[in-house]
Amino acid sequence: MNSVEEKLKRSKRFYQIVIALAFIIFAFILWLLRTMILPTVVGALLAYACLPLMRKLKQKGFPDALALVLLLASFVVGISMVTELIRDIIPDANGKLVLRARVQYKMNQKYLQYIGVNKSFIGGVFAQEIDPLFKKINSVMSLDNSEHSQLEQYYLENREKDALLETYYSYHLSNREREKRKKIKEVIEQLKTDELRQGQKEPKPKTESGILSEISEIISTWLIAPFVFLFLLIDKGEIKKNLISLVPNRYFELALTIIDNIDEAIGKYLRGTMLECSLVGISFCVCLFMIGIDIQWALIIGFIAGLANAIPFLGPAIGLIVGVLYALIAENMQPVLPFINPDDIVIWILISVAIVQALDNSVFQPIVLGSAVSLHPLVVVFGVLGGSIIMGVAGMLFAIPTIVIIKVFFSTLIKELKSYHLIE
Repeated sequence: MNSVEEKLKRSKRFYQIVIALAFIIFAFILWLLRTMILPTVVGALLAYACLPLMRKLKQKGFPDALALVLLLASFVVGISMVTELIRDIIPDANGKLVLRARVQYKMNQKYLQYIGVNKSFIGGVFAQEIDPLFKKINSVMSLDNSEHSQLEQYYLENREKDALLETYYSYHLSNREREKRKKIKEVIEQLKTDELRQGQKEPKPKTESGILSEISEIISTWLIAPFVFLFLLIDKGEIKKNLISLVPNRYFELALTIIDNIDEAIGKYLRGTMLECSLVGISFCVCLFMIGIDIQWALIIGFIAGLANAIPFLGPAIGLIVGVLYALIAENMQPVLPFINPDDIVIWILISVAIVQALDNSVFQPIVLGSAVSLHPLVVVFGVLGGSIIMGVAGMLFAIPTIVIIKVFFSTLIKELKSYHLIE
């Protein structure tokens, strides 16, 4: 009996050492391959989101290869349409000069209105913090002499074709006049900046070969994402079988239940989040169009806000920022609703953000996500902030799915252990 107990102890100790060594080796390999984690996760999450479409195509009699081709083709068409829409609104070289002149003029106009010489109480409080940022943006937006000549030539050649070009060019002249009045002050500030830069070590510029090597490294790292996506879509349960085979027979049902519950929860969350983001984007688009923003820009802003809504609390903020930036440069806005004053467009953008946020919290999330993610708001806040600290934007994006997996794992584990009377 003693010999049997001794063998059991040795066997238990052996397995503990093997498991500990395996965990250490796994953690070390994971650290070495840490740059591949994000592409792998992205590919896996996309596969989870697309699995229902793949299954529906199979149920309708499509072969695996044809179903996969149709799914990928729909992705390519969708991405091409979005890319074409974005490319249409990106200005050419002359258009960028006009846009910079418009932004600079409107920005100075709003700055003088709200901060200005006759500072309001709020403006006076925040002017000290806003002034440096305002000056930096102004310096980036201002046109140098060569750009001024290029814009002037473009204006002379096209002023009869585009009636608004006269207004935009007057903005540019006003900007230059303002810059002339502040020339002495800017020269002094530039001299001070040059003195500070002379005392600092200039960073070594990257060579062309260095930039190309970085780009190739990024591309080679992200090549794993489509492979993970494809293999998970065409997988017929082999991955689950291999994972289950590593578990002792007495824990077979427990492991299978945990994997199935995690699979179901993460799938519901991803598909629900995609639908929720789409609804948020469409709502933004409709609200912005109703208050007078051009339909093309309303679609772009709605798409950006909907995409950003995958990160909790970020979608409305991004929609607000992009919408306000557009409102700064918009001309001759014609609201669909007659009671909206175009001069108060920023206020109406704030109202639109509030409406979309209310719809998201009261309708989209409860109906679309349902009970797939029942997390306390405080957990969501700390999860997103913690993810941003650990992995930046990627951490913010994957914080909630990670929390969902951990929650489902431990809740299922405890429930199953209690049902088997292994714990009380």
